[in-house]
Amino acid sequence: MMYKKWKLIGLLLLVAIFVLPTREYVCFAEDAETIGDAFKNGKVKGTIGSYCEFTKADADESDYGWGTSYFTLKYETQKWNCLSLGARFFVHGRLYSEHDNSTRDPFESDVETQNTLPELYLNYSFAEKSRITVGRWNHKKISHIDDAQSEGAYVTIKEISDWEFIVGVMTRFAEIDYDDGEDFGRTNNSQDLDSENKYGSDSKPYLFFIESKCKPLDMIKCNPYIMSQNGYATVYGLDTKIEKKVEDFELTYGGKVNYYHVSTDILSKRDSNNFAVFPYISKGPIEVTIGYAKFDNDDSFNKPAWLRDYFSILDQQKEYGKAGSEEYFAKLKLTIDKFWMHVAYGDNNYDFTSSKGDNVQEYELQFGYKFAKNLDINIRLFDVRYDNVDERDYQKGESRLRFKF
Repeated sequence: MMYKKWKLIGLLLLVAIFVLPTREYVCFAEDAETIGDAFKNGKVKGTIGSYCEFTKADADESDYGWGTSYFTLKYETQKWNCLSLGARFFVHGRLYSEHDNSTRDPFESDVETQNTLPELYLNYSFAEKSRITVGRWNHKKISHIDDAQSEGAYVTIKEISDWEFIVGVMTRFAEIDYDDGEDFGRTNNSQDLDSENKYGSDSKPYLFFIESKCKPLDMIKCNPYIMSQNGYATVYGLDTKIEKKVEDFELTYGGKVNYYHVSTDILSKRDSNNFAVFPYISKGPIEVTIGYAKFDNDDSFNKPAWLRDYFSILDQQKEYGKAGSEEYFAKLKLTIDKFWMHVAYGDNNYDFTSSKGDNVQEYELQFGYKFAKNLDINIRLFDVRYDNVDERDYQKGESRLRFKF
């Protein structure tokens, strides 16, 4: 029943958008006169970079490291009759790959496919700031969905000041960036939503979602959202950000409060309620953030696969969201001209799991420097320690150098 309702809502929204009398608003002066002009006047941008990492693990013969050079190029046509076409190509090139255990290639573990098309889409602008997108698209700025790239259809409406509305349907997703080279579907199909092994035999191969971003008051921003894959899980959530600036003292303070409820269709799991709070304060070049997150316990379903990285300020949270998980955060960031750095700490407690302990502490140190407008470097260092389990601790270093054009 839920699936049918979402399907009907999506169809009605799409039909309404197409029949709206918007043609008088969308034929802008920058539109190309012909299809040939649209392709000829298209925009090109890209990035050339390198990424390297090394992990020193406590377990015997488990140290490993790998490096890649990468190149990404995006092209989008000029609008023609409110239509534009976009595509992005991403390629990884192995620099090195080493591991004490010869049975594993760490480069191929993260870069499953060296040549990928993370974006291939058609846009229809039905109003000045609103559009329909169909195909593969990088949605990380408009949606909570993991990972950054997804395949489906999306409608974005932004005509009202301080209000944005997003509705869409997704069939698969992937992570394709400087340290990941997944392909849509991957070898085991774990990111195709028709995968029975991942989502269950009763699940539908579509994820429907609706999000709204609004600013009811100058100090408050809200982001309510719903995501639903019938037969697997439905998520109802609300992000709220409250911020106050004191100009006379160059002081900014506020906090983020995130909450979501998971309604699961998996018989062996129960529904869950999960939340996180992140108060922060900044003055001049210094910003301090602390945080607390709590996930449901026992046999609760806390993390649908398409929401697995949500509300964490740390990078190495492999056990984040496990049953009974409770986490404390702290981060101090310093920014001076073209240089920035931060130190962060996370203490994650969760119900005991065999081979994974019942507590993990993460220490993180990052540096960044922008040599020029389009050239920057980032170095990250991690120390991760597990309690009540042997040979799980590790230390990790990462570096990324990139040039954007």
